[in-house]
Amino acid sequence: MTRPPSRIDLLVDAYETIAFEAANHLPRETGGILLGYQDNGTIVATHALVVEGQGATTNRYVRDDIRADELLQEFLEQRADDDPIGYVGEWHSHPSLSGPSTVDHAAMRATAKVSSNPIALLVFAPGATGAFFGLIARRQRFGKTTTKEAVVSVPPSRFPPLGPLPDGAVRGDGPVFISYRQSDGTAQADALEDLLRAAGLVVWRDHTDLRPGTTTDRLEQALTRGLSAGVLVVTPDIAHSDIVRERELPRLLQLDADPNFSLCIANTVTRAGEEVKCDYDAPDRLLRLAPARTLADKKQANMRQPSGGEVEIVRDLLMHRVEQRKPIIRAEGRDFTIRVQSRPASSALDADEEDLHIRLKPSDDGRLPSRGALQLLQKTLPLTSDAVYASGAKSVRVSGGAHLSVGLAVGAALPETKIGRVVVVDPEGNAWTSAAPDDDPQTTELTIEPTRIEQDQAAELKHRVAIFVTLTPHADRTAFEQLVNDSADGFDAAEIISLGSTERIDPREAARLSTAIAQQIKKLSAGQGRAEVHLAFHGPYTMAVLVGRYLNTLRTVVYEWDGNRKDEPRYKPVLVLEPGVTGGPITDVFQ
Repeated sequence: MTRPPSRIDLLVDAYETIAFEAANHLPRETGGILLGYQDNGTIVATHALVVEGQGATTNRYVRDDIRADELLQEFLEQRADDDPIGYVGEWHSHPSLSGPSTVDHAAMRATAKVSSNPIALLVFAPGATGAFFGLIARRQRFGKTTTKEAVVSVPPSRFPPLGPLPDGAVRGDGPVFISYRQSDGTAQADALEDLLRAAGLVVWRDHTDLRPGTTTDRLEQALTRGLSAGVLVVTPDIAHSDIVRERELPRLLQLDADPNFSLCIANTVTRAGEEVKCDYDAPDRLLRLAPARTLADKKQANMRQPSGGEVEIVRDLLMHRVEQRKPIIRAEGRDFTIRVQSRPASSALDADEEDLHIRLKPSDDGRLPSRGALQLLQKTLPLTSDAVYASGAKSVRVSGGAHLSVGLAVGAALPETKIGRVVVVDPEGNAWTSAAPDDDPQTTELTIEPTRIEQDQAAELKHRVAIFVTLTPHADRTAFEQLVNDSADGFDAAEIISLGSTERIDPREAARLSTAIAQQIKKLSAGQGRAEVHLAFHGPYTMAVLVGRYLNTLRTVVYEWDGNRKDEPRYKPVLVLEPGVTGGPITDVFQ
């Protein structure tokens, strides 16, 4: 005699369908039918089909019987003739934590009355715990039907239970962890990573920082060994990521309980019918936390805005980092430190003692800076400048190296009117400072040479001047002369500022020379009615940073030397500096 079933085993496919659909339909109920088979006292639910309800509400679900029959037939037609899987019952959700109602009991008895087999009912209450309630209805002799509670077993998690966070899981100078679903979140995660790196924050990404080994083990190490912040990128497909839902998010929420950690949410999910607004309830719903408002009550960046929410996230994380670093800077009375690099490979190992570590990707086709990298810098430099100012540091120390245009832009973001003193450290460890030292040897002087311009002297002023600053011995002036004479718009005046000797600059002369160069640039601009400056700079990166500090009253078009041309080298405009306007110091980037 077959033992009557008292247990419902829910297999993975059925479990995932019910959990996803129940969360996705909140705050309304939803449901459908169960497919499976009976096995010696157990109803095994292998699949769950969703049947949209007729006028489903927060406390009512009535399935469409015609649609249910259609879906059942379509399912069975795809199975082999000897496949034992068939209709075994019903399922629906309850937004609140409650089991089968009296109406559910009555409906199941009515269904069982016309069935020769026991019928299962699963009621799922979505949320962080995801409670399942089981009921089995069956017809007995003389047409009597009964319902009985059933034990429900769910598939085991693929992840071990989370333990408490170890000491050191939160570290003020640690990297920022980006959590996302690869299928539709990679592009957004890439954009955030590049922007965060351009702002000076170190980022942990799975494709560069996940070391060989078991993925879950390595991921657990990354989440528990010293992060400063996290960004959760919420996309529609994140609902299907068990790694994000069951491993990354729980750890990020644990970390966020520490005030020294900052969790940002980048929401890309569109609100129904409003293209530029995001659905702030979507993160909880898609990650199966609803009806709790765990994420809805946190600040979310709206990534549907035309300008995107990336800048908002970068600003928040920069200020968070400054909050972490500020007590150290004040206690030690030290400089605020910034490292600038443009090596192609970036990783979480970059996290070191620098307060900020600006990393820019190089271009793929030559020595010119990447336009994309400069556009990122255009967005982040105002934020970086504000963060440095907010730190209260009296001096900033810049190290590393990058293109000269980047050096000028970094300097322009640290103007003398806002930042008291800047020290730039060269690769040999020498300090080039904006404050004149007492031991300036004063052996190097500048030479100012006007450049002849081939143009009609009676022409109207163009309010454009060209300047070549060359701080290395025997610099080739051909490319600059070509720039001056081949310009379609022309110039009112042009000058070459060079060294009066063939010796290299002594770092102790940096303050005096950078000030004198900036004064001469301003003088030439003022002499032509505050003309736009077109600057070709050739010299140490350290001097580019220091000169850039004094360009705050000018509109300066910055050029880079393009030595990879097949015909002949030339100077090419790459960006515009206007430190004194809103959104500066970089206000434009050229192709």
